[in-house]
This record gives sequence, C-alpha cells and structure tokens, in this order.
Amino acid sequence: MNEKFLTLATLTQMRAQLLSAMLEEQGIESFMTHQNEIKEAAGGVDVMVGSEDFLTASQIYEDFKSAYGKEKEQAVNYMRIARRILVPVDFTEHAENAACYALRLASVMKADVQLLNVYMDPNQSPFVHMETFTFAVNLEEITQEIENQVEQNLKALQQKLKAKLKANNVKGVNVFYDLVKGNVVNTILDYAEAYNPGLLVMGTRGSKREGRWSFGSVTAKVIEKITRPIIAVPKGFDSEQCVLPQRIAYATDFDETDYWALSKLASFAKPFDARIHCLHISEMIENLQEVQMHKMKQFITEKLGVQKLECGLLECIDLQLCLEDFVKENNIDIIAMTTHHRNLFMKLYHPSVTRKVLYHSEIPLMVFHSLSSQK
Repeated sequence: MNEKFLTLATLTQMRAQLLSAMLEEQGIESFMTHQNEIKEAAGGVDVMVGSEDFLTASQIYEDFKSAYGKEKEQAVNYMRIARRILVPVDFTEHAENAACYALRLASVMKADVQLLNVYMDPNQSPFVHMETFTFAVNLEEITQEIENQVEQNLKALQQKLKAKLKANNVKGVNVFYDLVKGNVVNTILDYAEAYNPGLLVMGTRGSKREGRWSFGSVTAKVIEKITRPIIAVPKGFDSEQCVLPQRIAYATDFDETDYWALSKLASFAKPFDARIHCLHISEMIENLQEVQMHKMKQFITEKLGVQKLECGLLECIDLQLCLEDFVKENNIDIIAMTTHHRNLFMKLYHPSVTRKVLYHSEIPLMVFHSLSSQK
C-alpha cells in the first residue's frame, strides 16, 4: 500500500501543516511524515498524498506557494480547523458529560469548543393540526419561547464549562454556543459541514424517559453519515475523573483507508503522548495478515514518527467480545476505527448490534471516515 503514497512537498513544520490543511479543505487526504525529527529546519517534514490525487494536489501546492496576504491568511484559517470541537447537546446528563469530556480534550489540544443545540420547529409539529382551536396558537410566540429556553440552557452550560477552565487555569480555549431549528440529525450534519470542525464529540445511550431528543440513535446515525472524526462518549463514562487518552486501540482490517485514519489518529494522540495499540481481529490468523501488520507497523513508526506503538493479531470467533477483552486487559482509554471498513464495521456495528455497542460501551469510541470513500 505504501507505494500508492507520493511526496508532494518537503517543508518546514508550519508550512507543512498549512498545506495539509488546505489539501483536506479541498477534499484531498494528506498526512505529514518525519514530524518528530526536525521541527523548523528547511526540508523537515514531507507532505504525502495518494497517487490518484497527486496532479490535483500539485496544483493546490502551486497556488499555496504563491499565496500572500488574504490568501495566506485563509491558509492559516484552514489550519485552525483542527482546533475546533463541535459538541451537539440536548441538555441531558450524558450530553453534558460529553461536553465536559470535550472540554478536557480541548484543554490539552488548545481547541475551541462549539456547543450546538438543535430544536424542533413548532410549524412541523403534528399537534398544531390536531384540533380546530390549535390553529389559533401563536406559533411565533411558541418558537420564541423555545428559543429563549434553549438559549438560557446553552448559556448556563457555557458558563459552567468556562468556570472549569478558569478553575484549572486553562488558557487558549474558548467556549461558544449556537442554536438551530430543524431536524436533529440532518441539522447536525449540515452544521458540521459549514462549521468545519476537526472533531465532533457526542454523548450516547439515550432513553425514552429522558426525552425524545436524548442522544442514542441520533449519535449512531451521525456516526454513519458524518465525514469528520467523531468521538462518542457513553453515558456511564466519568468525564471528570477519567484519565485523558493514554492508550488508544485502533481496530484495523488492513484497508487502504487505515493509513489515512492512522495519520489523523497519530495527530490526535500526539498532544496526549498516548500509546497506540494497532490490532487486527480475525477468526483465523494467516501469514498474509502478519505481513500486512508488519507493513502497517513500519508505516506508523517510520512515516508517522509514532514511537509509542504496539501492533498485534488476535484470533477470535466473537470479534466484539474479543475487542472488549482487549480493552479491559490493556486499560484502553479510547477505541478507534474507520467506517470505511465495511467488513469490520458491519461485523462490529451492524444495525442489530449498534445499539448494544453504543449504549453499553464503557469507554469512548472514536470513528474516522476517510475522504477517499466519498469520491
């Protein structure tokens, strides 16, 4: 697989980050290599792209080299995308828990946190048309009342998170909020497309007694459709007392998109100095899989510069049970994978077991969605 990646440019650390951000903004996957070797010396970092994207990426690189003024400023803004975390909230306990976890991640990543609440449009509510007298209901007043209540709740959550930042003397992190009217899943997806965050964080395991808008199936649907990295935080997970990511398990099926996802995962893990456990689970381990894992290990260590790494093959009939045992035995803090792994993803997160996994997982699940799968 490695021969499908070509070096687009060799730049300083900062310029390589800018170029990679611009490429991804244009829908082209890229990753940086040798980041840990030389920081700002000329020729310190290689920017790699897929061979099929090389011509288009080359044109973007030419534009990048001649960018000045506002164009240069735009490139810097692209890079800041990675420092945005979008957190959809519905004011349930597990949604607030996810927001607190996002804040702790942001404190290390020096990222901004954007809270988002999506509320229902009264004009689309069936109760308006059930009885004759309901036509007299002032929908504008109802809408305004809903908006006022939502905004009060958002402000309260914002202030709570800001108080945590102040109490811990955290600098360089901002907390914003927004409220949007519409369908929950579609609106979250549209908002993410417009806001362009580097990461989404959502709570999981909603229940009927917590209200019809509590997260659960909503999170599962967003995970299926989102094109950006997302972390699903289970309701029972203690975001206040938990250890921030120190051990991350990445489940691979040796798909080409693993390389893109692993490059993003390496960037995510770096601020936390986390160890990555790359594992492949199969009912039967063969020589080919050992060769594939060796190549992947070389890529992660030599190209991505990750030193805290463990790679392994696990032979197991029940893939989900095997993964759960691995998590407990190795004190894993986050499970990571990519949705482009149709085979592995469907085995682990098929609709019949998605609810079980999302609602009963004890640690956060990080999901990547390769841009190449959208082409």
